[in-house]
Amino acid sequence: MNIKEVSMELERQFRAIKNVTGAHVDFDEQGEVHAIGVFSDGLRHPKDIKRDVEETFRNVAGYRVNHNKISIVEQQFVETPIEGNRIRFLTAYQVQKTNGLIEGTVQLEYNDQIIVENVTAHHFEMELEYIIANAAASALMRVATDYSIRIDQVREVAMGQVDVIVVTLTVIHRPSGAGNLFVGSVVKTKDLLSSVAKATLDALNRRIYHMI
Repeated sequence: MNIKEVSMELERQFRAIKNVTGAHVDFDEQGEVHAIGVFSDGLRHPKDIKRDVEETFRNVAGYRVNHNKISIVEQQFVETPIEGNRIRFLTAYQVQKTNGLIEGTVQLEYNDQIIVENVTAHHFEMELEYIIANAAASALMRVATDYSIRIDQVREVAMGQVDVIVVTLTVIHRPSGAGNLFVGSVVKTKDLLSSVAKATLDALNRRIYHMI
């Protein structure tokens, strides 16, 4: 099978997994898996679904996929709090500056303190979604000071009746140089900028506690 056929077969089999309602597989130009987004009804633990996705992928593709590239999106439409509720998303917005500059701002709350980070760029240098994702990453680095977070890709993926914002990022532990790829996702709302920021936070949702 070619890449397109493999992708279609994977998505078909992922949708057959218990409590899964939709799926999307994204391959890069070299035929490597970039990200796997799986949409669930929220009635089963994401870890169990991810385990089934990994097994299904191995059966279809013939090799193991990096589990960090799998993102489970729950259909509950409720924001999942970051570990221990220690980090809370507040807002994300943009401001048009002079000379065509766009300033993206993300605000988080951490231990009762407000963290505000801005990223400024021309629209031809960086798309708005990337500006906001980078601002969210900068805010997280204010908390996880030993880590560098690089935004690799921000995409909008159609899953069934909804659209999902998927953010792929790389985290580097500065003292050791060790790095990992993570994927976060949320159901897109009318507030696109907040959706992008929340997807960025979701990528580290269950890991940020160990990075602080």
